[in-house]
Amino acid sequence: MKKNFIKSKKNYLSGCSYGFFTRNGGYSNGIYKSLNCSSRSDDSNLNTSKNRKKVLQELGKEDASLVIPIQKHTNICKIITENDSHNVTADALVTKSEKLVLCILTADCVPILLHERQKNIIGAIHAGWKGAKNNIIENTVMKVRELGGKIENISIVIGPCIQQKSYEVGSDFLEDFMTDDNKNKELFIQKNQKYCFDLPRYCINKIINCGIREVGYIKKCTYENSNEFFSFRRSLHLKEMDYGRQANAISINK
Repeated sequence: MKKNFIKSKKNYLSGCSYGFFTRNGGYSNGIYKSLNCSSRSDDSNLNTSKNRKKVLQELGKEDASLVIPIQKHTNICKIITENDSHNVTADALVTKSEKLVLCILTADCVPILLHERQKNIIGAIHAGWKGAKNNIIENTVMKVRELGGKIENISIVIGPCIQQKSYEVGSDFLEDFMTDDNKNKELFIQKNQKYCFDLPRYCINKIINCGIREVGYIKKCTYENSNEFFSFRRSLHLKEMDYGRQANAISINK
């Protein structure tokens, strides 16, 4: 069976089963074609349920529970167990449970998967500009430490997301980021009256500032590669009514 997910070439998450899934290999049709995993889209629940089962199947985790939080672009990370893994509202999750597959959905935002190898803690982060700016990455690292993890034992892989040349923003956006830190100007390139923002690099800077040194980055653009990925921005520009979301999932190997 052809795998419909992407992994880092570097072996940073060696104690885990994980994958950044593409939009292919699922059951949905039309603008959701085909591995749309979002039950909050207008796709049918039957299709999204089958697609979520496909994610578990491809990871070889059919016996595990797939946990997808209700994402709201917050800075909230929650520690979960098998007993409290339903209807979780958060934009990042961490766990020590081998029975759970953590999954966040993206359609341009930065998907971040992590593993603390000594305590066997995993995490999944949904980092849009708002969540990243409000410290979703730092808050997740804090939760890993709450579980006994150490920063020097954390490995991270960043998956496909919107790349700088496809992410146009206005001058207000630039000024807002420069108010936080003047160095953020390096993340913007001027394009006519607009600017192009490097969201993945912004996230990488934050990860490195946390003290994490093992960082993999799959540099693929969700906006440009319409055959491989869903994209919120692309759907807006095409004036589509809705859009699908791809899965980014990780679990602990037993």
